[in-house]
Amino acid sequence: MACLMNSIQAPVQTLVKTLNLGTLSLGKCRMDDTSGLTRMFTLKKNGMDYVGQVRVRPGVLPVRIEVFNENFFEEFDQPESAVLDNLAGKVLKQVKKDKTLPESVKTLIDEYFEEQESREEQEEVVETVNERDLDIIFERLNQEYFNNRIQAKIMWGRDVKSHNKSGFRYGSYDEGKKLIRVHPRLKQDFVPQCVLELTVYHEMCHQFAPSYKKNGTWQSHHPEFKKKEREYRDFKDAKNWEKHNWHRLLLPSGDPLVGEADSNMATP
Repeated sequence: MACLMNSIQAPVQTLVKTLNLGTLSLGKCRMDDTSGLTRMFTLKKNGMDYVGQVRVRPGVLPVRIEVFNENFFEEFDQPESAVLDNLAGKVLKQVKKDKTLPESVKTLIDEYFEEQESREEQEEVVETVNERDLDIIFERLNQEYFNNRIQAKIMWGRDVKSHNKSGFRYGSYDEGKKLIRVHPRLKQDFVPQCVLELTVYHEMCHQFAPSYKKNGTWQSHHPEFKKKEREYRDFKDAKNWEKHNWHRLLLPSGDPLVGEADSNMATP
């Protein structure tokens, strides 16, 4: 059995929909000398059993959750951090129902949920106030999906005040300068936040999964790149909007024909 050591070292961003994690069954509870506990659990999903454990103990990292089956995360289109975050909440709520649970452990669990709730509220405020701030988007995506490994600058590109007749490039990544440029037409209010975020995320993926030459041809959007790109939580929604609305971005920002296009189109 493969053992994948995934842990929540601190509350992570939870602004994602609740995931269907499967049917949870708790195993035996084991207390330790640090006034903490370790509890095994099993998740049954799509006919498969997945085993893991949760640890709750005093210290800087009060909650640690692990899943021992690597293929468990293949069941979801969300990043592993989001799956583990949802899983921690589900398991801890069930653990807390144990009437024999020491008060010290209950307190640690309560403090964990309180800290997560507080952090979520702060993130929601930042999301509302600065939702089009490229630096904030970059930093959040870098932390959530890349463990802060992407080293690049990001800026809005220059908007040419003319109608793009056939194509539209949402963003670009300059490997030499480590610079991401995003087309300013994505600032427009009718563009969903997930489309702007996927554009930034897409360019970040170019540094995470660099191009390589195969059979004399450079491969930019190779399998490793595409796999990473699909980890973005709203990938399908963003791509669906782009599929039906890309032509609206061919017009310069502020062009009255954009509003006219809005009135003639079905809501995405």
